[in-house]
Amino acid sequence: MELTEAGWAVFRSRYAQKDDTGKVIESPAEAVWRIANAAALAEKPLQRASWAEKFAAIIDQKKFIPSTPIWANVGKPERPWQPSACFVLAVEDSLESMYETLKQTALVCKWGGGVGFNFSSIRPRGDFIRSTKGRASGVVELIRLYDASAAMVKQGGIRRGAFMGILNVDHPEIFDFINAKKEGGLENFNLSVGITDSFMEAVFNQGEWSLKFRGETRRTVKARDLWEAIVNAAWACGDPGLIFLDRLQEANPVPGNLLNATNPCGEQPLSPGESCLLGSINLAQIVTAEKGIAKINWEELAAITEVALRFLDNLIDVAQYPLAFIGEKSRATRKVGLGVLGLHDLLIRLRLPYDSHEGRQKAREVLRHIRLTAYRYSAQLAREKGCFPQWKDSIFYPTQPMRNASCITIAPTGTITLLAGTEGYGIEPIFAVAYRKETEAGTIPVFSSLFRHFCNQHRVPERALDEVAAKGSCQGVAGIPDQLQKLFKGAYEIAPEDHLAMQIELQQEVDNAISKTINLPLTSTVEDLDFIYKRAFTGRLKGITVFRAGSKPGVITLGDLGEKPSLSCSSRWICTGCEDPS
Repeated sequence: MELTEAGWAVFRSRYAQKDDTGKVIESPAEAVWRIANAAALAEKPLQRASWAEKFAAIIDQKKFIPSTPIWANVGKPERPWQPSACFVLAVEDSLESMYETLKQTALVCKWGGGVGFNFSSIRPRGDFIRSTKGRASGVVELIRLYDASAAMVKQGGIRRGAFMGILNVDHPEIFDFINAKKEGGLENFNLSVGITDSFMEAVFNQGEWSLKFRGETRRTVKARDLWEAIVNAAWACGDPGLIFLDRLQEANPVPGNLLNATNPCGEQPLSPGESCLLGSINLAQIVTAEKGIAKINWEELAAITEVALRFLDNLIDVAQYPLAFIGEKSRATRKVGLGVLGLHDLLIRLRLPYDSHEGRQKAREVLRHIRLTAYRYSAQLAREKGCFPQWKDSIFYPTQPMRNASCITIAPTGTITLLAGTEGYGIEPIFAVAYRKETEAGTIPVFSSLFRHFCNQHRVPERALDEVAAKGSCQGVAGIPDQLQKLFKGAYEIAPEDHLAMQIELQQEVDNAISKTINLPLTSTVEDLDFIYKRAFTGRLKGITVFRAGSKPGVITLGDLGEKPSLSCSSRWICTGCEDPS
């Protein structure tokens, strides 16, 4: 497994086995075999070596990249084999439940999991507590307690805990929740409002909206006023996002298991106690060149999908979950989250702009191929190994045997993309052609290797690259062909409605959900965000997250690389573009 400098930094700091002094004692190739052999233990003894080879091949060739907890935990003798990235836990309205859930959360975070909660069962601030004759602290104060505890527990010894807090839109404390992050704080929480169809109907019809707790109306407000509070807060600081509760339940593969929360990044709806493990197909690796024309190798994509799905399914059997009830719930549905990374890399190689209709249609075609292949193979696994235990309670019963209740999830892939060496995270566009990224290992200068490759093909003058490196963008730079300017638009050069159109298109091929950020420029107005949030609802998304430039301190700076780029590849990087994607 060849790695870029950034990939090596991630591997050494987060994934490699170390001795008691912290010295790395494992190579990337050894780590690949560690997790491949562990996954193969779920097979019959005589088949383990064969499957381990297949698992190792797709990972070593960077065709499939498992998620961080798999790399960090699985197969290591000193750690529990905890492979899941996503968890949801229940929190109820009693002191005992609040602190029991907090303890469970600490145990999950200890081994690399992120946790989502729906806090709607918690009584609002100021409510009378009969047992103590006191007043309730409320939802926001409880979230602050959980947030403070996250700083004490690093996820798998790697980073602080990451949480998603959801509050339903009819909760009496909803206004305080909406504004909880406007003044800063809650650094470990993403916040989202649980939106219902009935609320949106009230917004569109200028109706009133009741805020209730345990069926008792506490206050009636104008739905439009509540909606505007949500939009204004999101414009100011990026939170809250939206979770569309009716969409979650409509797509619920086991309808009796309530879905009202997701993992921290929003891509995995789960019922309380469930977990899900993730892995992503590297779409940059499925392009072949025929007579100088880039094409997708559909057979290769199907083969990768099958082996990757089996790998993830096997890990459910060998997993050591942080709590027994999580293992029971997770194995009852056997949910996996097979996704993608490097979508923009793929579209660039196919000469399709990210923000074009043709680009969206091709992206959907790829996701449809993965979904249909995954479903066929999950059915095959069901015939070989048995259906998931809750199959008879699912939408698949009795006609469609399935090994997994759900299969497809689009994760943000923020760290594993560095292992893959691709430029687009998940289904996101590239951030920019040239930028500086602040990491735990220091500042990393990034100059798109794909862009450099295409500039070589088009004989772009060196002086044009100097300007691109300085400003971080190729838009409007003399000497850069129009075709390249269209292909290499960064996240803030793509219109928000085009970001959203891609997510809406792909959600139709994803049985779980999608983690994607809708980037808005600094000049975006509250009205712009109002449109985006409403379009997310009418487009039948399961959730949406936005970020307006300048609304939070960032870790990425456009341009100003401080070094002169060259059309020849730097030895500091393994240039994926040099594999000749034409």
